[in-house]
Amino acid sequence: MKSVMPILSAIPADIRRAACAFHEAGHIVVGWHHQRYITHAWLRPPYGFSGETCFEPYRRGFQKDRPGDLGRAEVEITILSAGHCGEMIYWNEGEATKWYPGELHSHADDLEQMAPYIALLRPPDEALLRARCARAATVILYQPSARLAHAAIARRLFDQRRIEPDEVDEILGRGTAAGRVSPVQPAGR
Repeated sequence: MKSVMPILSAIPADIRRAACAFHEAGHIVVGWHHQRYITHAWLRPPYGFSGETCFEPYRRGFQKDRPGDLGRAEVEITILSAGHCGEMIYWNEGEATKWYPGELHSHADDLEQMAPYIALLRPPDEALLRARCARAATVILYQPSARLAHAAIARRLFDQRRIEPDEVDEILGRGTAAGRVSPVQPAGR
């Protein structure tokens, strides 16, 4: 017997909102791992079925002739991939599994935002680069401490519809904003 995927509009609002919260939380946790810190993240009104995560801006742009910038571009693709990866963690567990819509369209905006980084890197196989970055994001999100933080951040987003940098600091347990490494030159880069 062939299983029928639910129609998106038939999925309960709390399930859709939670999926969005896990999507945004994926960006936040993987961004944090790469020393990219949010200015804010929120679930858009009125229902919270889409969201936005904004990171502190870099102090300088990207240039293809600077090797460090090529690494930064790949990190940005990994962070953008993390939303989809984080959302799939949600859809693959618990109550959400029976509601999985079969195809996610929530990643289209992230794919669009990857375009300038992919153009900078000019990979011989764009799909391979995106797959590598998605795997890297997934590896981060499946670390035990990251799983806990991911769920806690998603819960805060679900409950409050937004999360602030100090709340992320509190959840991830890495101290205050004043103690962070600058996102301009991440440690080890």
